Amino acid sequence: MKEQAENTYPIRTANVGSICIINVAQAGYVQLGDRAVTNATVRGIALQRQEDHTAAGDVFFESYPLFYRPLPFLDDPEYDNGQVISLQRTNCKPKITVGHIQVITAGSASSIQAGNGMCLTGVSRVKHIRQFPRPKSYPPIGC
Repeated sequence: MKEQAENTYPIRTANVGSICIINVAQAGYVQLGDRAVTNATVRGIALQRQEDHTAAGDVFFESYPLFYRPLPFLDDPEYDNGQVISLQRTNCKPKITVGHIQVITAGSASSIQAGNGMCLTGVSRVKHIRQFPRPKSYPPIGC
């Protein structure tokens, strides 16, 4: 174990008694054990139209700032008094034991994990658009 790089950790065993997951959505993942880096990303446009898509024109991600804005950055100097928190741990018996996991659903870019996740980024950006013609006023204006 002394030969391991400083940014790695020893492999651990995950013992899970039982797991029941009904649904894990887009870019979601289930991990039993340790994982160093996860980048789960979903981009989606949900479009409802009365007209056929070919007649109404295309919709592009570039048209909406939501899809190219930078992710928010958490910066809280009061959290650790402006210092980086350092943690060292020695697991004499490197085993993760979980009795039962039951999940109905995990959303887009989400994580279900039994173990260590050193760096997790989960992003889900969905724009819902509804394009329907407005009903004409009745009786017509000007009568």
